[in-house]
Amino acid sequence: MRSPIYLAGAFLILAIGFATYFNIAVRVDAASALARFDQLTAQSAPRRAAVHGERALRLLEKAGQDTERLAPLMLRVADAQLERRRHQRAALLLRDALATKSSDKLSNRKRAQYEDKLARASILSGDIETAVAIYASFLDLAGDDASRGGGENQTDISAYYAERVGDAARYFTEALNHARPYEPLSGAREAQLAAASNMASLGAFYAMRDDGAYAAAGLLSSAYLIRSKLLGYDHQDTVQLTLVLGPVYTGMGRLDDAERLYLEAFHAQEEIKGANSPDLSLYIKLLTGVYEKQGRYTEAQALQEHMRNLFRDAFGAQRYAANRERDRREDINRPVSQQFLLEAEYAPADLVSAAEYSIPTAKSPNIDEMKLRLAGDRDADPREANLPARLAQLISLCRSESGERISLRSGYRSYATQKVLYANIGSKGTVTPPGMSEHQTGLAADINVANRFMRPSDRAYQCFEENAYRFGFILSYPPGNNYLPGEDPYEPWHWRYVGVSTAQLYREAGPHQKPQEFLAALPCYQERAASGVFPAIGEDDICLSAKSETKVAANEPERAQPASVEENTARILNKTPAARSPR
Repeated sequence: MRSPIYLAGAFLILAIGFATYFNIAVRVDAASALARFDQLTAQSAPRRAAVHGERALRLLEKAGQDTERLAPLMLRVADAQLERRRHQRAALLLRDALATKSSDKLSNRKRAQYEDKLARASILSGDIETAVAIYASFLDLAGDDASRGGGENQTDISAYYAERVGDAARYFTEALNHARPYEPLSGAREAQLAAASNMASLGAFYAMRDDGAYAAAGLLSSAYLIRSKLLGYDHQDTVQLTLVLGPVYTGMGRLDDAERLYLEAFHAQEEIKGANSPDLSLYIKLLTGVYEKQGRYTEAQALQEHMRNLFRDAFGAQRYAANRERDRREDINRPVSQQFLLEAEYAPADLVSAAEYSIPTAKSPNIDEMKLRLAGDRDADPREANLPARLAQLISLCRSESGERISLRSGYRSYATQKVLYANIGSKGTVTPPGMSEHQTGLAADINVANRFMRPSDRAYQCFEENAYRFGFILSYPPGNNYLPGEDPYEPWHWRYVGVSTAQLYREAGPHQKPQEFLAALPCYQERAASGVFPAIGEDDICLSAKSETKVAANEPERAQPASVEENTARILNKTPAARSPR
């Protein structure tokens, strides 16, 4: 018998020989390297597996296999490299593999998963342009599922796209410093503008989410910087970002940045529309809100007075005559929300087909949902002075200015229809509970852009924000409202007809982004406006206080204004820096 020492030595020699052979084999033999990669992957050791996967790729390439055949292995190796945090290498593998024809065989969901990995690896390796291009395409594919958590016809894959974009917010938050916007270091002008467009779309999406402020600020400020440098701050694509980025800055307390944006937008529109155009009122209103938050009441008051002068010149001194006789239950400007419910039996008697007034419709023009109230003006030609005629004019104007396809998504819905829709969709979609939907009045219009809900990043949204009041429409559910149940009831696509004079009054004297409160206290606002008495900046709005029913005498003297009002107006609107008031 051989001694145990001899057997142990023989075994050791064999083990060393096998290990040497194995080590050589996995370095020079593709099959061995691939087998080791598979083994380590199965053992949940992707970091160790990545080395052998890369070696297998090199050996197979050397053996003559092309990228088409190697694509499945490249995707698997990319996963392993992500575990090693080799993000740049993983992104390269994913990009090359997904560019092959063989990747077309992947299911939509599987491909989306790999594209999501590519986008995140790109962000972590500093390639922001690739990431925003992928996630912007996800937004397009998500359609209505990218609006308030879901659409009316949800599908798993579209909801998945929206979910992937939402989850990427933390990566953009970490990668983009919102105080120092990102700017591409290279690339053609067209490529940089395309990146800015993608950033704008994503930023607007995050701006609608409670937890997306920092991601929105980083993306939107970067898009604004790129467009300002390449197009100029006065270009309409640059101005459009103001309406999305400004509120984000304001919500974050970056009031100086919001002020700068609004001033630039104001002067850009002033050059186009003229210094005496009431269309400047949107930006005056936004600036006034910032100055008020900063405690700069004198300058805010100056802007308010300037806007009233514009409105008086454009619409006449007697533009707001209070009508105390109409029944508010049937009025076109009654409030509707979870605080102001509609009766189940409420139904308008003057519904007409939207298509008859040349309004583009997203659905069959014969269904009830494609109807609207006529809501004709008293003492005016009912064929022209009515809701559908004015909506058609507004859509035509904004289609011409934006170049986008705009259509009516939803008009009238009965209480019964709303009940059925809400039962089927509930909080997952964009349908409110019955009794609190403005659609039941026949006065609400959900607007589609490119066959999905209007978004703040659309050019058409800017046009609606600037011009809707001229045609009698207001945005019913602005950011930060509590009018509807749900986590985020902001609806940039939902426009409500209240009549031209009421919409003008809301723009001129109403509380900013409080349309339901304004409508609830409308008689007070009408009476004060008819008397020429408006609250001064910094004072309580009596119409929103417990004294909202107080009558204003026709001969009540107008509240004295600061002596420097005209001086401040000239300074603010002529680009002259103003001395700051104590905050």
